[in-house]
Amino acid sequence: MTGPLVERLNGFRLPAGDPLFVVHGLGVDDVFVGHDYRVRGIEELLWEVLHQAGFSRIVYSSLSQPLYFRDVASRDLSRPRRRTAPAAERRMMRPEFSGPLGRRVVRESAPPDEGQLTVPGPAAPALTDQHRVMMLDHLMKQTEHRTAVVLGHAEESLRHDRAERALAGALAEWAQHGDDHNLCLLLFSRNTLDDVQEFVGELRGLPLLESYLRDQSGRSARGATAAIGLPHAAELERLVHVLRLREGLRIGDWRGLPLTVRAMAAAPERAKNWRAMLRQLVRDERPLDLAELRRRHWVGGSSQDDRGVSDRIRDMVGLSSVKEHLERLRWRVTAEAELRARGLVTAADSGSPHLVFTGNPGTGKTTVARLVGEIYRDLGLLRRGHLVEAEVPDLVAGVVGETAIRTNRTVDRALDGVLLVDEIYRLSDQQRGFGQEAIDTLLTRMENDRGRFVLIAAGYPDKVEEFLGSNPGLRSRVPAGNVIRFPDYEPAELHAILLAQLRAVGLTWTPEVEELLGEVTRGLYATRDEEFGNARAMRDLTQELKDRWAQRVRGVVTEPVQPADLPERYRAHVRTAVPDVDELLAELDALVGLAPVKEMIRDLVARLRLLRSHGGAAFPPPHLLFVGPPGTGKTTVARLVGGLFRSLGLLARGHLVEVTRAELVAGYVGQTALKTKEAVRSALDGVLFIDEAYSLSRGGHGDFGMEAVDTLTREMEHLRGRLVVVAAGYPGPMEGFLAENAGLRSRFTERVPFPHYSGPELVEILRRMARGREPGYELSDAVARRAQSWLDRERVAHPADFGNGRTVRVLLDRMEARMARRLGPDVSAGRAPAFAPEDVPDGDQ
Repeated sequence: MTGPLVERLNGFRLPAGDPLFVVHGLGVDDVFVGHDYRVRGIEELLWEVLHQAGFSRIVYSSLSQPLYFRDVASRDLSRPRRRTAPAAERRMMRPEFSGPLGRRVVRESAPPDEGQLTVPGPAAPALTDQHRVMMLDHLMKQTEHRTAVVLGHAEESLRHDRAERALAGALAEWAQHGDDHNLCLLLFSRNTLDDVQEFVGELRGLPLLESYLRDQSGRSARGATAAIGLPHAAELERLVHVLRLREGLRIGDWRGLPLTVRAMAAAPERAKNWRAMLRQLVRDERPLDLAELRRRHWVGGSSQDDRGVSDRIRDMVGLSSVKEHLERLRWRVTAEAELRARGLVTAADSGSPHLVFTGNPGTGKTTVARLVGEIYRDLGLLRRGHLVEAEVPDLVAGVVGETAIRTNRTVDRALDGVLLVDEIYRLSDQQRGFGQEAIDTLLTRMENDRGRFVLIAAGYPDKVEEFLGSNPGLRSRVPAGNVIRFPDYEPAELHAILLAQLRAVGLTWTPEVEELLGEVTRGLYATRDEEFGNARAMRDLTQELKDRWAQRVRGVVTEPVQPADLPERYRAHVRTAVPDVDELLAELDALVGLAPVKEMIRDLVARLRLLRSHGGAAFPPPHLLFVGPPGTGKTTVARLVGGLFRSLGLLARGHLVEVTRAELVAGYVGQTALKTKEAVRSALDGVLFIDEAYSLSRGGHGDFGMEAVDTLTREMEHLRGRLVVVAAGYPGPMEGFLAENAGLRSRFTERVPFPHYSGPELVEILRRMARGREPGYELSDAVARRAQSWLDRERVAHPADFGNGRTVRVLLDRMEARMARRLGPDVSAGRAPAFAPEDVPDGDQ
């Protein structure tokens, strides 16, 4: 052969040594526009291929047309030899051969015209299915003339042929005893070889053909099968010119014609469908251009967006590092193509085209994957450049042997384009699953179908890196230079995306709303976690705003969005009246005692004010150790610290989450880390208060508590600036706690002592507690002196577990009970009763 007639036959090779040749794909039921601008069907195309390959007799057969030809020579070579006899003489066929009239034949009075020829002639009865099979079998077994039998519409023949057993036997015999002389081509319109194999298996009457197909599937080269797919851009461009010259198709944009036909090639349409659609343009008197095709939804993309790939990359919001990588990728491929065209490339492998996208959801990975397909398509590396999105369930099945089939089908859909597999690391996360089978199948297809598709593996950065590191095969096919990191969008970028989406759904808004939404996007960014949706989150907000707006305006669509339309769950990110720093300090000062605590907080505030007065950036809030006995106000101060850090802009929320060992440590291997991370997530942008933190390590290194300590240490560093951890407890045990993990001591940069309250401080706490209770009690000096004596005795009697403020609360409860018993049922409801000295218990009462 001098070369393929159309690009779809690139790589099309007739088998050597195999008597059956399975041709499948969407192109089997299509027309083809050759380099000579002739439009052919599949039969004429195959006739050209077979004729050039040296087949002197080419026979066609289908269920509706048992036997026909496309050239006179093949017809004549298929006729039995005749003796010289009168024109009307009847004679007998050879004993081993019979036709629709038994062993008799009727000589035609004149040969039919060249083209689609039939045997016997039009006056003779049609061949039955049984005789068709017998005749094909006879032709395939002859060796005098090299013969090719083309079995068109093979699905119909195999399913509905009344001589199915005879046909199955003939195919089996050809497959087992054939040689390199004759060839039977079976044309299936099924897209993939797996689909063909599945169809044959469902028939349950062709076991040898099914085995033959299974054997071909197992071969890396698949020598006795060929796929004919959808048209390339070059073929569609020839089709356009054929219709332009013959049927009057007008071109709307000559300069944009290459981009138009590339978009046509990216659509999953046969050439015959494009011919019908382009003829519709002629009937509608409309020109061919990209905008018109998009307006009719014949190709993808917006009818208003006819920009090239470079322009769309440039106009994407944010993603500067991604844009730089894409530009580098584009020019690398361009340079390689030019070097190859000049004959300057000697290496067979020009580098892997496969990529890894790492980043959180909604950071534009799918959009960029689509652009990658277009870049590779425009530069000739991919024929279509379409995008197929897949997740693990699209690749992995739950039954043995099905995963490879499912993965192959997914890859087949992506051939000539891009396959984006999101959360690909889940393939290796499966315990007792079939993920490894999917990985192996992907690796095989990446090798066997090099140049036919691009794999893009996507997911969270750490997990994808861990996945690639655990699989040398994938790592070798996706070098480090092909890993593209997608950062989270910055607040201003999120704001721009949100406004663009609101504009796209037809909404308008006031300046007040625009400023309000700026606060919301800044708050969403500041409080984001690893599951933050980025652009998806903006899409969700757009939909919720539109729903609330539509409910309010009730059809008056000219009404702009108002602040009241903001959903309640987003209002937490809107600035509210945060207590002034001085107010919070005043609240701290109002607490009894705690001089070291107050000094630390004031030093922190003074440091921050100093930095800000000189234009410096705020520092991340420190993690704190609260060291002291119980009842000394550690929880109260932790809550004040959260509010103070929020007012200073160091924390976005400043809320307090209190946990103990029970909320952090699980009883099963691997569960403690999850439980600890869940607690950390609940305290994100606030304060995580761990009382008696040393209880986490009380079981030693074999205890699950150490897993909580290790996890907490990592999270404190990873979420620095988003989380304040306050660990509280007695001084001695806290030292042991810090010694359990080398990183803990460096994480807690501020150690705050909480000393025991003095006697007068305890009495003052008692006085404030009494006033705070209904109906409000006052303490006389005599009662105060007696109470202090009681508290002093308690401190001496219980030095190890004296509860300070907690003990004061216990004392107040007892005093109230003794007063109630003293006053009895005659207590007056008009005036608050007063404590008497005898209401203070004696000793341990």
